[in-house]
Amino acid sequence: MGLFAAIGSTYAQTLFHQDIFYGGVTAGGFSTGQGFGSGTLNLYIEPGSTIRKAYLFSYRIGYPPTVPITVNSVPYLFDTVNCVMIVSHLSPNAVPIKLYYNDITNDLNSSITSTFNITIPNQFGLPINWGWWTAFIYIEYENPLLSKVASSVWINDKDYIGNESYTMTGMNLINTANPVGLSLMLDRACNNTNDGTIVTVNSNNIGSIGTPDAVNNLFSCSGTKGHFYYQNNTLFGLDDDTANSTMNGPDALADISSYLSNGDIGYNIQLAHQNLFGPPENRNEYLLFLNAYTTPCDTFSTSISADTVICKGDSVQLFASGGTNYYWLPTTGLSNPNIANPLASPDSTTLYIVRIENTPGCSRTEKVLVKVNEPPKINSNITPSVCGNDDGKITINATGSNPFQYSIGNGFQIGNTFLNLASGNYTITVLDSNGCSSDTTVFVPEINPVNALFTGNPQTGTEPLFVDFNNQSSNANNFIWLVDNSIFSNASDTSYTFDSSGVYTVTLIAYNNLPQCADTFSLQIIVYDTLMVQIPNVFTPNNDGVNDVFSIKVEGAKEISVSVYNRWGILLTEYSNTITVSPAIIDLWDGRTTSGEKVSDGVYFYVINVTDMQDKQYKYNGTIHVFN
Repeated sequence: MGLFAAIGSTYAQTLFHQDIFYGGVTAGGFSTGQGFGSGTLNLYIEPGSTIRKAYLFSYRIGYPPTVPITVNSVPYLFDTVNCVMIVSHLSPNAVPIKLYYNDITNDLNSSITSTFNITIPNQFGLPINWGWWTAFIYIEYENPLLSKVASSVWINDKDYIGNESYTMTGMNLINTANPVGLSLMLDRACNNTNDGTIVTVNSNNIGSIGTPDAVNNLFSCSGTKGHFYYQNNTLFGLDDDTANSTMNGPDALADISSYLSNGDIGYNIQLAHQNLFGPPENRNEYLLFLNAYTTPCDTFSTSISADTVICKGDSVQLFASGGTNYYWLPTTGLSNPNIANPLASPDSTTLYIVRIENTPGCSRTEKVLVKVNEPPKINSNITPSVCGNDDGKITINATGSNPFQYSIGNGFQIGNTFLNLASGNYTITVLDSNGCSSDTTVFVPEINPVNALFTGNPQTGTEPLFVDFNNQSSNANNFIWLVDNSIFSNASDTSYTFDSSGVYTVTLIAYNNLPQCADTFSLQIIVYDTLMVQIPNVFTPNNDGVNDVFSIKVEGAKEISVSVYNRWGILLTEYSNTITVSPAIIDLWDGRTTSGEKVSDGVYFYVINVTDMQDKQYKYNGTIHVFN
């Protein structure tokens, strides 16, 4: 959470403004709490002064629409790029709380006044607690007749849990011989004892605040603000605030010099809600911490590069001068946060604040807003090209900052449609009115209207196999037929005779006038060997190495089973196996019984079952003569 989270920073920064000059500081706030209305805020500006710096702050809860907050008849809107804080109450229904600022220096210089008539408009139809509730005004006025003054403005950087601790460091050397003003700008505090905030500075309890200010007495829950001005080494309270060392009720102003040591460059402050057991969203909201004090530091001049605009992904060189040391925040997107001229490459709009140190312990701040424009977002509609026609189309739809210019690699044009495109890759570039561009690559596909298709009848069988091919292609008038990549016909319908067994791929290439716009389709034709079984009628198992085994020759078969019987039907042997080669010589019987005894000469009977490659079954019955 914290400062600049809304504009792209991930670093929780607290120091918003710091300066040393001759003149004075004044500040105060007006709040309607949870409503709307008008009121008058009286500050103090020494006559004869000029406005050195003036800020108008406001904050919102939830997601209300932007409304004008009117100050002395001038309506002010708070743009998202001027958001300097995003936090929330840690509750189940937490919604973001955002603090915004407007630099109103020029407006005040044109008509210097200490009286500010403020109107916060009615905001209809919003969920409970949502809305814009307050206006804080901070002014530095310059006057050579006044003493030197130092100022620091801090922004809350913590979610509200009800017990927040802050460390303010990097201030100018503090002279505690004179008052050190601390003004707190809170809101939503109601007029009851349980709604107070206990304030502790450097471990010193300086009181409890939380009652609406007198300037806001028409509104409940309008919070406590420390109204003051500081000049000539003196702190003055305004409205119902007193310039003493304590805070109490509606008094959110204190002189904290007695809690510091001379030469300090900061302090610790703790804000603890008295009723931590109440609803989190009812706890006070701490928004601004203001300091005005004296310092031994001398005034000095600094400068910074002007606000700039870049496209996301680009970089810009920042420049600051006037010091010996530089401390840039946030550090996000900076090449080096501790040099005068870092290269900034933020991902989103970022307010960079640099604390410029002239001598050790003496510094002032400068600000530069780097606005980051999002590049256009590209969507495209693609119409494919019909093969051979080059009639593809790209229509580009871009969102972002109009007007756009469009290119697909051959110069920019105003129109977002590109015609007569061949199939292929195209790089789309869109250039917006901010000079930001986006690129993307699209592919224009090609539609081939030709559809190759055919049937083969039959697709399996024994050799020789005669197959008819029926062409069912569409949108084609030219045909090439191949068997295993060898052309055999250019007719529409055709046939082919497969003379030997095997697996053959038949492919049809079909096209309409242009060969490059062809389509193909393939079928597999499986041709098997014709089944052949050769069975002898005699064998001589006498171990002379010749015809000792009852063997058969099989071709075109994949399974076989054999049973051999004697004349009385007694089973002498049986055999079954899968055949993996063709042709195959299979040994079936060695002329012995199942118990291993040799049989006598004579006639024996066999039953042979064969399954061919197409799963057809064949049965062979016969006799075999045995001569030992």
